[in-house]
Amino acid sequence: MASEKRRVLNKELLCLILQFCNAEGYKKTAHMLEQESGCYFDMVFFEDLVLNGKWEMVEKYLSGFTSVSDNKYSNKIYFEIRKLNFLEALDNNDHAKALDILSKDLKVFAEENDGLFRETTQLFTLDDLREHELPSKYKDAESSRKILMNELKKLIELNPIFHGKLKFPVIKSQSLNWQHIQCQYPQPNPDIETLFEDHVCQWPQNHLFMQSTDNLQVASSILHPGQNHNPESSVSDELPIISMNNGMLQNIQPISNTGLPKTVARILNELSSPMSTDFHPVEQTFLLVGTNVGDIGLWDINSGVKKLSRNFMVWNIGACSTMFKTAMMKDPCISVNRVAWSPNGSFFGVAYSKHIVQLYSYHDGSDVQQKLEIDAHVGGVNDLAFSTPSKQHVVITGGDDKLIKVWNVITGVQMHTFEGHEAPVYSLLPHCKDDIHFIYSTSVDGKIKAWLYDNMGPSVHIDAPGLACTTMAYSADNRRLFSCGTNKNGESFLVEWNESEGDAKRTYKGLCKNSSAVVQFSPIKKFLAAADDHVIKIWDMDKVEHLTTIDAGDLPASPHIRFNKDGTLLAVTVSKNKIKILATAYGLQLLSGSASVTCFVDSSSDISDAPRKDVTNPSSSAASSGEADDHVPTVNNHELELLFLLEFMPHQIVKIVHFCWKICPMLTYQPSCRIVMNPKTNQTLNANANAIAAHPQKPTQFAVGLTDGAIIVFEPHKTW
Repeated sequence: MASEKRRVLNKELLCLILQFCNAEGYKKTAHMLEQESGCYFDMVFFEDLVLNGKWEMVEKYLSGFTSVSDNKYSNKIYFEIRKLNFLEALDNNDHAKALDILSKDLKVFAEENDGLFRETTQLFTLDDLREHELPSKYKDAESSRKILMNELKKLIELNPIFHGKLKFPVIKSQSLNWQHIQCQYPQPNPDIETLFEDHVCQWPQNHLFMQSTDNLQVASSILHPGQNHNPESSVSDELPIISMNNGMLQNIQPISNTGLPKTVARILNELSSPMSTDFHPVEQTFLLVGTNVGDIGLWDINSGVKKLSRNFMVWNIGACSTMFKTAMMKDPCISVNRVAWSPNGSFFGVAYSKHIVQLYSYHDGSDVQQKLEIDAHVGGVNDLAFSTPSKQHVVITGGDDKLIKVWNVITGVQMHTFEGHEAPVYSLLPHCKDDIHFIYSTSVDGKIKAWLYDNMGPSVHIDAPGLACTTMAYSADNRRLFSCGTNKNGESFLVEWNESEGDAKRTYKGLCKNSSAVVQFSPIKKFLAAADDHVIKIWDMDKVEHLTTIDAGDLPASPHIRFNKDGTLLAVTVSKNKIKILATAYGLQLLSGSASVTCFVDSSSDISDAPRKDVTNPSSSAASSGEADDHVPTVNNHELELLFLLEFMPHQIVKIVHFCWKICPMLTYQPSCRIVMNPKTNQTLNANANAIAAHPQKPTQFAVGLTDGAIIVFEPHKTW
């Protein structure tokens, strides 16, 4: 750990030196340091070398970052550079130089592609190298260098070796205090003795916990004294329990949430067959559903009530293409192919089986507005996904016309069109890595391609295992890439990819060999789930053997499945137009109907003087079309969640916060720790709230005192 910190600090010190060299005009020194340290790749400098044909300097600078044999991207970069150097030598009739390049520089590629090397050798026999097919794109040195540079940029951006090295960090003038800025609770006059030891502000021992009749102050830096607290990574599967005994803080035990959703908690009844579902990314008990007759619905799983129901309707038939109108006149039937939320949940989109996409804006369950209707593709729109390249909200669509299109969500303007698939586009996966936005796409003929937002064609071409019709997804931490698909012979393949090499790293065992439809899958936490052979199969991501099976009953051969973000709820389509909601034990507590709980609000000067209120959680409705079945497992009273209506200091918005004793997924806030004043005191699961107060300096942080003597500290959820 210490060596890792020192490595990071060394890189930052190098960047400080580079910034100084560039500011003072020591350009040669700066580029030499870049090349020798490999900490930052200056694309502008590299492009200048390429465009001026300084091939020896190009390779010398490049060698500080990668070699020919590192991966396929590096291999391709070196080959293209040396090939153009060779062609320029031939064009200048410098056969001695061309021969030297061929025998020394290009020969290293002969082993992998002997045919190409032989063709290159034949160029010596031609009076005009442009007569041969190999250098057909070569016109002159200047234009060829520009074409080469565009290709090199794409290869470098896709090469994992260059990730994190293409963007120079913004270093402020007070950068020597950067460690102090990272503290979650920075104290005045920090004592930073050295850059090579990680600095963390700590509260004085006698100020770790302070309580009075007027206000309860909790310093959440007591969670892990001496460690950094990053709010971006504060959501975890374990809630630290901290005891205070004789003035000393002690860790007791964590409450974990690692189970799989296996228990049927709700059964949703639709009027037609569900084709696609997606949970809201923030309000994780809200489920969006699209059906085979074009209807969409929005379910509140917690109450079992359908908040929104819309039948298919063309919003503006006059703006639609003649081809769409003709298709609808011949056959008015239309199905939903895909429903999807935007990453922050402010929009959702519906892709239909004929031509169009409809976008809605969303504010809460009762405020849904029509946003855009796009005649996007000729034929069906098979998938859609949202992304934010260059901080612009876009929706990406793929269709039967073999095209991928990118649209501005706000204006509806078409921004990009990607051509290259030879069969209908089946699925899309937008992603961002090291500030580089790109899109993976798959087609029904088993081809996988990757695209940058530059209209320069696909950057990656890969065959899916078994040439299967495939969907792709990243793990929750965005570090691991998986795919699952089924080919025409019914063979299914679930694999993890090695992105740097473009091949399968791990192939999982246990899928059916004669699937009747494309197997649906989803990564969740450290597991992979695939709906296959009337059950849901589970794998540990790190093991190829099948781990366990979830049998929800009445499942078709290949049902549609969808997890919520935390993995506590799973929606799976079953027979008779139903959707079963499976839940973990933790998810059951979230969905259970609870008795009313009185919350006594402290009315001190730091909290608004609102009256004390009783809040009751609504119970489920009776089963009928558009409602949820209520004959589902319930949870004992002592396991039920507590529901608080919390009112903050003036200028703070009133928020309703759900929480239970096992890290409940918060609507707005999340518990950061539980403090036990005396570990020997029995802690009960049915304790009531006794007092609540906001932190005096951090009004968005608060603590709740319970009747059993425990205190729970809350912090804003990272999406708030």
